[in-house]
Amino acid sequence: MRAVIRFLRLNPAVRRVLGLLFLALGLIGSLFPIIPGWPGYLLAIILLGRRDRLLRRLHLIARFALRWLRKAPVPHVRGVGHWLSNQYVELRRAVVPRLIAFERHLDGPNPL
Repeated sequence: MRAVIRFLRLNPAVRRVLGLLFLALGLIGSLFPIIPGWPGYLLAIILLGRRDRLLRRLHLIARFALRWLRKAPVPHVRGVGHWLSNQYVELRRAVVPRLIAFERHLDGPNPL
């Protein structure tokens, strides 16, 4: 594991390509029920970093979609929007601190 982290620290281009690959796998996994999408998203966020422009734009699109669902004129869709928003907030509160800690470990100044 240490060799992999050292390799990713020294090769940001490889890190970006792998991050985009895992992002694509996460999107495919979200569309098809056979493959789970969340591992791809998690690895993409870890590899690309939370401050990546593409990830930030996709996050904004997802938040706008949730807002649209919460304000939909159909009551059932509104209920789904509120449920998804609550799930999003709970997941974000659970995952973000761990992502920050892992990013600090991956990008830390001390070499392994």
